[in-house]
Amino acid sequence: MPFPERTVEPQLVSRLRGSDVSEKSFMTPDGRRVRKPVLFSSLEEVCCHSLTSILHQLSDLSRHASDIFLGIETQAVLISQRTSRIQVRLERLQLTARKFDPKTIKIRKLKGSVLYLLLVTLRFL
Repeated sequence: MPFPERTVEPQLVSRLRGSDVSEKSFMTPDGRRVRKPVLFSSLEEVCCHSLTSILHQLSDLSRHASDIFLGIETQAVLISQRTSRIQVRLERLQLTARKFDPKTIKIRKLKGSVLYLLLVTLRFL
């Protein structure tokens, strides 16, 4: 089983990171001081933050997809090179095999020999 090259995990898109919460978050829009930080003052801010987070995730996902397809393309090129080398080797073997002429090799005749008589008596011929 191959090792995982990359891991993709979903993120919580509507939550703020710790660096996004500032001292200003402790003040309400009307100027009152609150104990808990106010993360978003309106629904529009929540939607905008969620959409930008989703766009960041989609860009990361497309980057991963691009890397995956680049790896597939690299493997396809390597396979193509290997098959072309095998094809060249097969063509050389075919040329070598065509150079062999089976009619030029002299085959001995068995008639009149002891082996021929033995094969005839045992009815192998």
